[in-house]
Amino acid sequence: MGLGVAALALTACAADATASAQGAAGRKTGDVKTITLPGGATMEMIWCEPGTFKMGSPPTETGRFEDEAQHVVKITRGFWLGKYEVTQRQWESVMHSNLSRFKGPDHPIENISWHDCMTFVRRVRSEAKIPVRLPTEAEWEYACRAGSENAISGNGKLPDMAWYDDNSECQTHEVGTHTPNAWGFFDMHGNVLEWCADWFSVPTGDVVDPKGPPSGSFKMLRGGCWFFYERDCRSAYRLKRDPTLRNCIFGFRLACTDIPEQKTKPAQ
Repeated sequence: MGLGVAALALTACAADATASAQGAAGRKTGDVKTITLPGGATMEMIWCEPGTFKMGSPPTETGRFEDEAQHVVKITRGFWLGKYEVTQRQWESVMHSNLSRFKGPDHPIENISWHDCMTFVRRVRSEAKIPVRLPTEAEWEYACRAGSENAISGNGKLPDMAWYDDNSECQTHEVGTHTPNAWGFFDMHGNVLEWCADWFSVPTGDVVDPKGPPSGSFKMLRGGCWFFYERDCRSAYRLKRDPTLRNCIFGFRLACTDIPEQKTKPAQ
């Protein structure tokens, strides 16, 4: 797609997103809803309207890698995404276990594999009747950027946005202690890498609602972590790993296309 056509597509899709948002039960980007997990812990989710954005990084971005080819992505359906990374309190409420290296109820859960995340997802779906899932890579980056085309979202200053190599003191920290991005998400950069739903693939062009290939060898992690340098905490940074692998830099956050009303009230 040429630059002129891409610009027109972005403008048209932005208008589509506004129209879709107005019809989505009055929801708008940044709206927050709280769900109750099995065991009573609660989780805040933020609504992301449908829209279009540039995924990946431009050739001029410092620190970029070859698998970050910039392309236009259209998200046609809004979704909810966790305001914070899943915490150890939330994980223990559902799983009754905790393998984290850096313990703390409001620290992100870590030392978990992609398959561990899916076990958590299945339990929430089964016991709380909420159709949670992992976000796609496209959804994750869309929410991370929150309208920004910079390497770092929010105010663009990583020390304000993230726990990473320069300030983490070689450990995770409580979620939500840095500056959120424009849509209200915390720790999209740093603290722990976040597992996504997709199998690894290399971008080949503009796409609509990408979900990655149907199979593969590696699942994707996004966002950087407490151990990484700034170049590996950029919005476009991608890491592929075996889905069976556990590591104290691996965590996740939940997504959900729709949240049904729950009979139980959130725990106080």
